[in-house]
Amino acid sequence: MEHRNRAQGWKHAKRSGHENERLVAELTENDINIQNRLLQCAHITDATVDRVEFGGLCETDVDCVLGGKTKSKTDMWLFLSNGKRLNVSIKKDEGGQVFLIGIERFINGFELQYHKNIPDSVKRAISLYFGSAVDTLEVINDFGSTNKQLEIRKHRVVADTLKAYDGNLYHLLLNWFNENISELFDFCFAKGLASNSEDWAQIVWYKNMVGENQFDTMLYLEDFKSNIPPTAAYGTRNGGSTIQLPFGFVQWHSPRKIIPGNLQFHHSYEKIKSL
Repeated sequence: MEHRNRAQGWKHAKRSGHENERLVAELTENDINIQNRLLQCAHITDATVDRVEFGGLCETDVDCVLGGKTKSKTDMWLFLSNGKRLNVSIKKDEGGQVFLIGIERFINGFELQYHKNIPDSVKRAISLYFGSAVDTLEVINDFGSTNKQLEIRKHRVVADTLKAYDGNLYHLLLNWFNENISELFDFCFAKGLASNSEDWAQIVWYKNMVGENQFDTMLYLEDFKSNIPPTAAYGTRNGGSTIQLPFGFVQWHSPRKIIPGNLQFHHSYEKIKSL
């Protein structure tokens, strides 16, 4: 059995993902029943599929709400006979990273994408929980108890420490996640930081054609996001180092060990399927 380190694992996942996109696009191009399933999923009754394209290794960046360019959540495009386009995000795994974003980009991008102001108290809680606050180490030294070594190494506080420091911030952060759970799902799966609606994903298709998972589930995101329950909760491990979400979880992550880290959102096919 082949064992890979983390860097090798990411490269394998990326190559495997691109190959899966190619195979899924070919299947869609050549199978009218698949095309009809996708159209029905998106409630499209007045068009047929003219052609199919996918990003793969030739994926191009799109306009970003923060200026400059960003990655689109779309992996495959169905060009329709009515002149419109149906955008599909393809997931080949049951779980894994769905959105990795820096703390300030998350705050500014969310506010611009959804025309909402995140309260200063919530921004303070985010900056402590994910480690961008300038006094993070002071808070850890004064209030950390569950796993100080982990907190110092990652330059972030866990839920227990946040609660000990300021119980109000502890509750406000979780409440904000629950109050904005539909937007957070939409942010992770459909829009990301892309500024133009033609670049947003409309369908998530759990489909694996490279032999690793056996599923075939399509979700029309606009329908799905309005039915997500506000059940976000702090995780139970390491003093609450994650926020568990109804569609996955979010955690601190820094691929290059840079401080401060990022928000890393994970998706979960099992959680989504249960909804």
